[in-house]
Order: sequence, then C-alpha cells, then structure tokens
Amino acid sequence: MKYNLPDRVLKDIASYAKKNNIEKIILFGSRAKGSYTERSDIDIAVSGGSFDSFYWDIKEKTHSLLSFDVVDIDSGISDELRSEIDKDGVVIYEKA
Repeated sequence: MKYNLPDRVLKDIASYAKKNNIEKIILFGSRAKGSYTERSDIDIAVSGGSFDSFYWDIKEKTHSLLSFDVVDIDSGISDELRSEIDKDGVVIYEKA
C-alpha cells in the first residue's frame, strides 16, 4: 500500500489518468496527512486533461468500497482548499 491507498486503487487512478490525458493528480486530506481511518474517503485534485471523463471513470469504474472526492484544481476551487492541497498534498500521478 502506497500513499495510504490500496495498490489496485492506485493502478485504476493511473489508468484513468492516462486514458483521459490528465497531467497531475494530488492526494490531499486525511490520507495525505496520514490521519485517515479505514473508512476515510479518498480526496484527489486533478489538473489538465478531460476532467469530466476522468471523474466518471473514477466514480463508476474504480474497484473500491472507498468513496472518492474529486476536484478540478484548474477551475475555481476555493482559496482555502487550494491552500490545503498546496500544504498537505502528495502527487500520486504525473504525466510522463
């Protein structure tokens, strides 16, 4: 388990990121800080590519009982959320 996420979930995220031409994915929230519980959701911020298609791939096709909170970092997130992502975020995918 890397980044406090099951390996299968990381593989799904990377696969859908490539499929949708995503530039970068940042894990934030309790899983990035290490303060998560087994029921904590997975908070990810996405940059570049086809956000809507990626969002629905993650929500509908990822093999996990964990829920996802997916935000588009390129379009109008609050300053407070951006600050949290900048402070605690961990890059879990970056386009090669």
